[in-house]
Amino acid sequence: MNSPIQAAVRVALVHNEEAGDGSSVKEITTLLERHGHRLVRVVDTEFRIDRILDSGADLVVAAGGDGTVAAAARVLAGGKLPLAILPLGTANNIARSLRSDGPLDALIAGWAHATPVLLDIGFARGEWGERIFIESVGAGLIPAGIAAAMSEEQEAETGSSTARPEDAVSTFRDVLAQLEPQPWTVVLDGEERKGEFLLVEVLNMPSIGPNLVLSNDADPTDSWFSVVIATEPHRRLLDDYLGQLMKGIERPLPLTPCRARRVEIRGSTDVHIDDQLLHTRTPHAVSMEIEPAALPFLPGGRHEG
Repeated sequence: MNSPIQAAVRVALVHNEEAGDGSSVKEITTLLERHGHRLVRVVDTEFRIDRILDSGADLVVAAGGDGTVAAAARVLAGGKLPLAILPLGTANNIARSLRSDGPLDALIAGWAHATPVLLDIGFARGEWGERIFIESVGAGLIPAGIAAAMSEEQEAETGSSTARPEDAVSTFRDVLAQLEPQPWTVVLDGEERKGEFLLVEVLNMPSIGPNLVLSNDADPTDSWFSVVIATEPHRRLLDDYLGQLMKGIERPLPLTPCRARRVEIRGSTDVHIDDQLLHTRTPHAVSMEIEPAALPFLPGGRHEG
């Protein structure tokens, strides 16, 4: 994966037309053809996404938000077929983290000059089985905030595709004000840390949720997780960070992350895996392990040259 792809390629498109941008397959097809590419298959994230593997494509393009990108990445992980992103969602954390956001036409134009890179992925294991994750796994503030934001969207009869990130940040801040620290054990490459935690996030990407940059050190090409841990003394720091973000001031969360390849969180009942929430009735252990260089990724126009 150390040379650019062919100038013209066969594309399999994983498409979510309900994502924030709302670009249609017809509009995307026009852009692809403008740059000499040929669309050979279109699949929806809700229906037989595994069909991209037998499409005869040279490149899989995920056109949608983070959920669409993650769904495609889970299918492609461990294979040789590269993934590219056309970000159509509201947060677009994965595209932002990989510096592949921007105008769709410019991103497509850049494919002819881009060199594929290999991304790390994560495996999370718990009572519910094994899940692949692209962004992060965590307990505490983030799953509680996701749950509250989803509840507010349902009450307002709006979908996540129309929810504004700034509204979600406000919800996370409200959740933080009521959040009680929980007694967990966090194990980082065999080293145990026991305490009462507000947040534990095992990051493969710098930003998650409503564009929360929890660790600038998170790099999906370095074979390490970036683990962010917050306890009660960090509550004000978290609140200040969310308050600044609500004002449009973007900065990373000023907490020093740890690096680890294997992480375990013991004692939680609620975790998130990317944008999915998982709940168990009794406290359990969730383990995370990184798989280096498992996903070929083709950057867009901002990585030209």
